[in-house]
Amino acid sequence: MTLPNLKVVEFSYACLLIRSILTKMDGLMQLPEDFTSQPLGFIALTGLDIKYNAIHRSIWDSFTVNRRPDRVPLHFNLLSGDYEYRKPKSKRSTYEWYIPKGIIKMDWMQKHINEIPSVLVIFYDLDWNDPQWKEKQVECVSRVEIARSSLQGRNTKIAVVLIQTAAPLPPGEDMVAAERAATLCTACELSSKSLFVLPHNPDHLYGYIIRLENAYYELSQAYYHGECRRVKSRKELLNKQKHEVLIVRHQFKIAFFCELRQDRTSALKHYKLAYSNLKELEPNYRNMLETKLCASFFNYKICRLCFLDGSPVDAIAQFRSHVDYFKKKSGYAELAFIDAAWISHQYSIFGDLFDEAVKNGLDAIQTQHPGFYYQYAACCAIFRKQLCHDLCQAAAMFPVQNTSETTKYVNYYGQRVWNQGYHTEASDADFEKAGILAVQTEELKVDHSYIIIQLFSKAVSQFKKYKSSRMRRHLMIKMAEEYYHAKDYVKALALLDRVAPDYRSEKWWDLLTAVLNLWLKCAYLLSDVQNYVTVCVEMISKHSTSDINSKSRIQKNLLNIIQGKQPDPESDLSAVSVEEASKLWIQKFAMIMAPMPAFDIDISQLASFVECKVSFGTSSFTADVPIMINVYLRSSSPLPIRFHRLSLKFNIEEYNNVCSIINKDTDNEESLLLIPNQLKCVTFKFVARSEDVGESLECQTASLQLGDEKSYNIVMTWNTSSSALTTPTPILLSNVTNHPEVLSFDQIQAKPATKLTSRKPLIDLKLQHEPPALVNEYYSVKLLIQNDEKAEISDVSLAIGFSQNQDGSQPPNTWLCIDNISDSSTHSKSVKDIHINNITSGEKVSKLLFVKCQSNGQRVISVKITYKINIEVDGKVTECKCKQTDSVTIETAIPFETVINTATTELTKVDALCANEPYFIMACLKSVSPWPITILNSTFNLINQFESVDTDTQSQLSNVSLQKSEEARECFAIKYKGSIEKSKLNIGKLRINWKRSKQEYQQPEIETDITLPTVLIDTSPIYIVIDKPAYGCLRTALPVTYELHNRTNLVQEVEINIDPCESFMFTGLKQVNLRILPSDIHALRYVMYPLTTGYVTLPRLKLNLPRYQSNDSLGKATIAAQVLVKPSSRKIQTDNSISNTI
Repeated sequence: MTLPNLKVVEFSYACLLIRSILTKMDGLMQLPEDFTSQPLGFIALTGLDIKYNAIHRSIWDSFTVNRRPDRVPLHFNLLSGDYEYRKPKSKRSTYEWYIPKGIIKMDWMQKHINEIPSVLVIFYDLDWNDPQWKEKQVECVSRVEIARSSLQGRNTKIAVVLIQTAAPLPPGEDMVAAERAATLCTACELSSKSLFVLPHNPDHLYGYIIRLENAYYELSQAYYHGECRRVKSRKELLNKQKHEVLIVRHQFKIAFFCELRQDRTSALKHYKLAYSNLKELEPNYRNMLETKLCASFFNYKICRLCFLDGSPVDAIAQFRSHVDYFKKKSGYAELAFIDAAWISHQYSIFGDLFDEAVKNGLDAIQTQHPGFYYQYAACCAIFRKQLCHDLCQAAAMFPVQNTSETTKYVNYYGQRVWNQGYHTEASDADFEKAGILAVQTEELKVDHSYIIIQLFSKAVSQFKKYKSSRMRRHLMIKMAEEYYHAKDYVKALALLDRVAPDYRSEKWWDLLTAVLNLWLKCAYLLSDVQNYVTVCVEMISKHSTSDINSKSRIQKNLLNIIQGKQPDPESDLSAVSVEEASKLWIQKFAMIMAPMPAFDIDISQLASFVECKVSFGTSSFTADVPIMINVYLRSSSPLPIRFHRLSLKFNIEEYNNVCSIINKDTDNEESLLLIPNQLKCVTFKFVARSEDVGESLECQTASLQLGDEKSYNIVMTWNTSSSALTTPTPILLSNVTNHPEVLSFDQIQAKPATKLTSRKPLIDLKLQHEPPALVNEYYSVKLLIQNDEKAEISDVSLAIGFSQNQDGSQPPNTWLCIDNISDSSTHSKSVKDIHINNITSGEKVSKLLFVKCQSNGQRVISVKITYKINIEVDGKVTECKCKQTDSVTIETAIPFETVINTATTELTKVDALCANEPYFIMACLKSVSPWPITILNSTFNLINQFESVDTDTQSQLSNVSLQKSEEARECFAIKYKGSIEKSKLNIGKLRINWKRSKQEYQQPEIETDITLPTVLIDTSPIYIVIDKPAYGCLRTALPVTYELHNRTNLVQEVEINIDPCESFMFTGLKQVNLRILPSDIHALRYVMYPLTTGYVTLPRLKLNLPRYQSNDSLGKATIAAQVLVKPSSRKIQTDNSISNTI
């Protein structure tokens, strides 16, 4: 582009004329606040002295402070009484010859939002009963007249609010108020609907204000509705062929007034009409900027209203159509970057709209969200930056003077100073060229990188929100590139540091290489040694996709850093940047003092050129075997490299100094020279300490030091417990040890941990016993210990305990003791630290263990013996701790089974006992022990409610020996003496003292308590005693007497029945009714004649007590007894003799 042929003064003045709007080109593209804010009806308040009048202040605060969303959408502003409003223009009767200068005036919306009110409210302090009513009425009317005259030509509604201190009366009761209100309305030329009364009551002020707002809102709606009709009437005068620009303007005004009256549907309709009419215009490159700016305003309004109406699909479709249409329209070719800036701003603005809709409840998806629009906006901003670089070279050499001289004002959006008015041709070609050059000059001042970074930052936030991690990383790299171009290398490094780990883990080597190239440049330009060295470690690895020459150069630069030399500059760097970086490197090395610094690099998270694996020889080592650990190294650098030191660190710090090697300038095993792609194996051997036996030894880190202490040294550290970048294929470690040179590094399996186990003990531990054990006895287990070691063992200790159950609990009711069972204080769940004297080689030692189990079941006893012995390992005498564990399972069985019943004196089993009647407890003991047992004694321990019938209670089982399956029985007579009836009671316990019949060791006698049965205690009014012989003879008379005892204080009526029986013939009353006096006895005597032998049941005696008919258990009873009938010794008589005898 050639410069205009103008004088310097004229050219400079031309540039100054255009600086007012073009010095901030980005500001020209941004949407004005009047467009982005929600239009609200403007209400002007006057007459309030908020500075000196507290009442007025509270009224003003009620209107403006903390407005909630549920209040009417109005905007209030406080104006003075003499405020001068903008005068209206003269009305045109026709637009036939009118040529518009532009589409939208820059101050038109601001005028209607903040300058011309829809309603003017005049506040005045006046009570209905004010003594100066006439004077104040005149003053109020004067204020109304002043306001009306200042708004002459406007349709603004005027309202008057009377602030009153007195409480109002109910409507219709205050006649004075009604009369004076009508008089005031007439004087002010106001309708009664425009006069309001505001009683100042702090408790109800908010409610009054809400009512006033609603009234103002109706007046405001009427005003904006009238403005719409006024604009529509003027639009009817327009000709579509001649007044295309005016039609667009009028449609926009109607839409804006509809927005002010909160009619979104009508506003959307007219914004669409304005947008459609704008697209019908035929602009050229000179006025294209104005057209596109107005189109962007209309598009913003349409999209915003669509989002508010819940139609996001329509908003997206409108925006795509808008961009697709106008991106083909371009203005000046020399200012093509403005078109790119316009498109970038369109996408950015729509992204903001989309994001606002999402915050308001719209559901976006991963494939359609604001992030994509911010991303494309950033791409367009990058294109704008490129166009600026290509088109503004000449402007870079044009001198622009910085002056604050007042410049010409531009009235319409998108118009330039050199081309005002909607024209198709330039008014001054030279002036236009000067303006274009000035615009290019200002574009060079724009911080494009800042704009691009801001857009990418918004996009990253959106992609992070919608969990698109790969897109987020891609955009972060773009941000880092912009920071690099902006020479903000620190922030670029911060972003690259966040992205690189993901590319390493996902193995995107091409992408990682690109990231590392940019990283290396930033580190070089910052003279950041730490970052530079770290990147070099990765750039020369096999994972880097750089060519071999670049890798060799980078490796040489790495070695230069080690030697304290400046690295060679990276390619694609400008000479200025290289010169500045070279000065920084020189300063960096000049400031370094001895000792030389060391740089620690955690290689575990990097794709390093050196790979390292640590593997122990076996998964465990005993204390008498040297520990062997192999370190496998492989380098993928393009050139051989020699390291200074290799060291390992363990979880047990005492071994850290053992595994360390310093390079020797030879090619033996101690050399740390790594040849590219060749496996290097370094082996360490050491002896474990005795106190570490039982611990796990883990190699936590392996470190390679590049460079010695006289130069820069880089310590590369591997966390051996972390997973490698590639998954190895497991192989046998024996093959690794024997033939490391034939193995592939990837085949080696890392084993960084091993177990330090105790030396295998050479002692013989035996547990001798004879199962099963019996419950409650002291069961003996003999421990035999024999030393089979070749030397004497010392510090011999025993620990005995029970193995836990499957649920982790200890076996219940089980106790242990050693040797002495008489001292109960030595009984415990486990026995520990039983010290034994030193045992010489071949010597035997025995111990006696007693186990008491109070319940049957299985127990596992664990015995652990530990000792120390001195042995020789790898030429050194060391003390080893040895331990051996053995266990024995003991089955526990009960010694005998018991069956206990209660019976009557007739030996009939019963579950219910009556008070003061004798009963028997029948106990049967059956031995189930495989060993003979002896019953030493038995004792019945009764509760207090029971007593023994017999005075002699000596045990019937004393000193009775039982073999397996043999039984012993015992009978004990008891009687209930308590007063509790109809309840269940436990009789007590039977205590049996016993022991094994044959014992190898003297043991105390064993006590076993057996719970006696629970019986029901009942009561009986009649107690029956049967008096009969012990036995009878067949066909021989057998006398039987039934004695009925009345144990009550009442006369008992008794109904008695004798059931016939096939086994007996009898004489006596078969059915009888009788009465028994209190505490009296009645006897019933019968003679029985047995007809069969054996244990025969006597005829049943049935008693019925009418007094107790409601209780069957007391009112009825059946007595059945048995008798032994023996065969007769005399001659059997005939039937006649029998009958005669009877």
